[in-house]
Amino acid sequence: MLKYFPVIIFLGFACLSCNIKNPKEPTPTYIHIDSFTMVDNPKVIPPKLSLSNQIAAVYVYYNNNPIGYFDLPATFPVITNGRGQIKVFPAIAVDGLNNFMATYPFYAADTLTFDPQPGAIIKMAAKTRYHDSTKHYLNYSFSSFGTVSFTLLNGTVPITTTTEPANIFEGTGSGLISLHLPLDTLSESKSFDPFNVPVGVDAYIELNYKSTVPFYIGLRANLNGSTTYYQRYLSGINPSDKWQKFYLAIKDFAAQYKGDYYDLYIKASLPAGVTSGTVLIDNVQFVYF
Repeated sequence: MLKYFPVIIFLGFACLSCNIKNPKEPTPTYIHIDSFTMVDNPKVIPPKLSLSNQIAAVYVYYNNNPIGYFDLPATFPVITNGRGQIKVFPAIAVDGLNNFMATYPFYAADTLTFDPQPGAIIKMAAKTRYHDSTKHYLNYSFSSFGTVSFTLLNGTVPITTTTEPANIFEGTGSGLISLHLPLDTLSESKSFDPFNVPVGVDAYIELNYKSTVPFYIGLRANLNGSTTYYQRYLSGINPSDKWQKFYLAIKDFAAQYKGDYYDLYIKASLPAGVTSGTVLIDNVQFVYF
């Protein structure tokens, strides 16, 4: 019996060591966020911004420490043994690139303070709003029939206003580009109102769209008193049979091509083999700090 005693002692220490090296892992509390609700911010002047959004993901912090990035809807674990606070930042697809998700600088973060409930799921009704310091221009809502928002430059198809209920995103109208063979196959227009883009600050063009053909949006930088200008289409937008929101970052363009004022360009044409197509747009707005 004695000859087995050292083995028994060794196994005992080995088991004790296992328990020390592998302590029982704590059970996390889970937080679930289905989507963000956009609320109005009366401090943003003038109060004309559309509250439509396409927040597709969230960046999460717990007590100011990063937890991670999650596509929405999301359920994520938080390991804690005491009362704490999570902070969630809305994220969007910049320039329509789903592989380039970033926090949107104009949307405020939301917070939730909670006590740990190991194994339980706490549902967070996340809300956001435009930051107090958000400034904006353009605000083409197409709700006033007959109001000129865009000027036709090339082609035969202008951007008009439709009041057909099936084609309206919100309000009483939406912008319409209607393309048909054989003649009306091209539309290229610029914003009726030129605007300034401050250098070095976050700046975006936002718009809602629904289309059966692709279209393109870009900017033109103009120099007063000169025929010199820089024009570039910055992004192409694929067709969508449901209304979407698009966020175009223009900070880098304004830094590279400094202008006294800028124009927004929208272009659509019929692809080869397609006999007709439509582009619907709404809530075209320029936001910046």
